Amino acid sequence: MKALTKLMRYMRPYRLEIIVGILTVVLPVMMELLIPRLLQLVIDQGIRPHDMDTIVLGALIMIIAAVVSAIATLGQGFMRARLSQGIAFDMRNDLFKHIEGLPFSTLDQLRTGGLMTRISSDVDTIRMFSSNGLALLLRALLMIIGSTLLVLMTNHELALIMITCLAIAGVLIWAFMSSASPLFQVVQRKLGALNTAIQENLAGTALVKAFVREQHEIQRFELRNTDYMEHNIRVGRILALVMPLLTVTTNLGLVAVIWFGGIDLVNGQFTVGELVAFNNYLMIGMTPVLLLGNMVTMASRAEASAARVLEVFNTPIQSRGGENAYSPEHMQGHVTFENVFFQYNSDVENNRDVSDNLNDEDGDHRGNVLEEVSFEALPGQRVALLGVTGAGKTTLVNLISRFYDVTEGRIFVDHVDVREWDPEALRSQIGVVMQQPLLFSGTVRENIAYGRPDATLEEVIAAAKAAQAHDFVSAMPEQYDSMIEARGMNLSGGQKQRIAIARALLVSPRILILDDSTSAVDVETEIKIQDALDVLMKNSTSFIIAHRINSVLNADKILILDHGRIVASGNHSELLKTSSIYQDIFRSQFGTEQPLPTADKAKNLEQVEYE
Repeated sequence: MKALTKLMRYMRPYRLEIIVGILTVVLPVMMELLIPRLLQLVIDQGIRPHDMDTIVLGALIMIIAAVVSAIATLGQGFMRARLSQGIAFDMRNDLFKHIEGLPFSTLDQLRTGGLMTRISSDVDTIRMFSSNGLALLLRALLMIIGSTLLVLMTNHELALIMITCLAIAGVLIWAFMSSASPLFQVVQRKLGALNTAIQENLAGTALVKAFVREQHEIQRFELRNTDYMEHNIRVGRILALVMPLLTVTTNLGLVAVIWFGGIDLVNGQFTVGELVAFNNYLMIGMTPVLLLGNMVTMASRAEASAARVLEVFNTPIQSRGGENAYSPEHMQGHVTFENVFFQYNSDVENNRDVSDNLNDEDGDHRGNVLEEVSFEALPGQRVALLGVTGAGKTTLVNLISRFYDVTEGRIFVDHVDVREWDPEALRSQIGVVMQQPLLFSGTVRENIAYGRPDATLEEVIAAAKAAQAHDFVSAMPEQYDSMIEARGMNLSGGQKQRIAIARALLVSPRILILDDSTSAVDVETEIKIQDALDVLMKNSTSFIIAHRINSVLNADKILILDHGRIVASGNHSELLKTSSIYQDIFRSQFGTEQPLPTADKAKNLEQVEYE
């Protein structure tokens, strides 16, 4: 129970609920322990001598005890609900905050489905234990201790029978917890894997249908579902064994008490009232043992869930650079890569989600994704990255925002290592349009203003106009108050990209990263977006990943990447003369064997081709 004990700190803010809850558990137990003694008095001093006053008095006291017990139990329910929901609320909030601070490398390892299971199912399991399990445990312990003491006061010899039964039950419960707790952890892991399969499939529904892989996905899900079911069955078998054993132990104890108590009664050493009281105390003492069987199941599940929650809490969040972290008010946008190597963790590769939209472009991650990467981007420069799929373009720009830390080498922003920057200060001045733009459920305005929630409607519209999104947004029923479904499912690919560009422009970033951000728009719209960017981002450093030549013609510097290395660098005119790879890319898009044109001629040629 080490993991659960560590999470008990979440009970501290609810001291009042705990105190009242304990009182509402103690009172019903006291009333329940009082009843057998009252029965003994009514039988021995009321029924046998035919004393109606004693019978009536005993009955009234038992009624009062029952009412007090009922009221206390009602209050207990209220306190348990407030306590458990409060603990779950605080834990879920803290867990989400911690997850938000985790580095991307850790998020890749934990996986979306696993995190969803921890923040929902695991927290709820702990909540159920804090609501029902702790109350059951306290009640059971009080009833066992109280009934044992009263039995010892009634008859020492018969008390040994009860103590023996309790000892046997304790051994059974300990054996059950030892074998079941590891199994519950496995069950929760299997549930996480099942949730991951669901999340991946739902995120890739279009891909599944496009390749007619529904049957494959169904079989894949059935395998994980079967695995989850089989492990649950294994736990069920243990449950099916322990409860009957506890029941048999209790019944054997009851039979032994009646047998030996009956002999003492016949011999005049025991009164009828004492025997009835003793049997009641035996049931009061042994019934909680049966409840403990259920409680142990609940505790084992909660312990497994607590271990999984602590696994997240114990995972270090991304370093903020400490008190001396670099956090200037304004960034210049000077970026330098100095002999950078980067390699994804091998565990990440084994656990990467297909929904991960940060590195889809970079394909195979075995070995170094980037090697000996060195270049400098001056403030206000436009840097373009070209290369085949898997060359490392997306990975390179992700390192600027410190989504991942370099394996070797250094990256400087304004001559300061990015690891010494405060991550929030760094990222707040970087605008990113990802390869697969992600939109949240909400209005168009909320999505565009995601990085600047305080932006005015006029500022939102200005950003939308620059991104060529204003026209289609204005045609929507509620315009900027129109609702966007989760992941922008009610928008086209080009519309999503333009809203994502508007979102990045609104924060007026000092560094703008466009990861193939216009791949889903037509050439005419792309040219308009580029013209707007030339004006709006003239003082910002831009990194543009593109596959179309016309997107990078006016770049101050074009980096050609191949297998994680920069194999050529220069502007358009220089690369046409010096880089065979760039020449091949140019010819493949323009389909000409004529002398290679200048940047202006190439741009005109692209426009003519569109027209």
